[in-house]
Amino acid sequence: MWLLLAIVAVPIIEIALFVQIGGHIGVIGTLAWVLLTTALGAVLIRLEPQRSAHDVRAALHHHSNPASPMGHSALRVIGAALIFLPGFFTDTLGFLLLLPPIRHILLLQILHNLKSRHDDQQVTIEGDYEHAPPPQKPRITHPEKRD
Repeated sequence: MWLLLAIVAVPIIEIALFVQIGGHIGVIGTLAWVLLTTALGAVLIRLEPQRSAHDVRAALHHHSNPASPMGHSALRVIGAALIFLPGFFTDTLGFLLLLPPIRHILLLQILHNLKSRHDDQQVTIEGDYEHAPPPQKPRITHPEKRD
């Protein structure tokens, strides 16, 4: 339900902000802002894979869990995509996602939600098994030499 509300509300908010802010900065300023943020979003999206790979490698090098750098990377990509979209509201949300404290809070909230959903569910795995003899090593035969 909240997704449908967002799909309907975001364009309405964007139009209202275009009218309000566009009235203050003018058509040229509005178009310049849209083009600038679109270019910035494209650059950020393009640079993210290298940054993500570097962060994950650094986490693995320090023997820490790479889930946090990957989560931050995912939120940075979402933020860059929001900046890429034309509009003041999506730009604001995108710039907020580029801030590390905001990403950290969001990741903690997502982790909390996942844990609470997992704790509420009881998982039972049923199945049958049988002992099988270990596989035999294949024989390697050498072809005879031909003269």
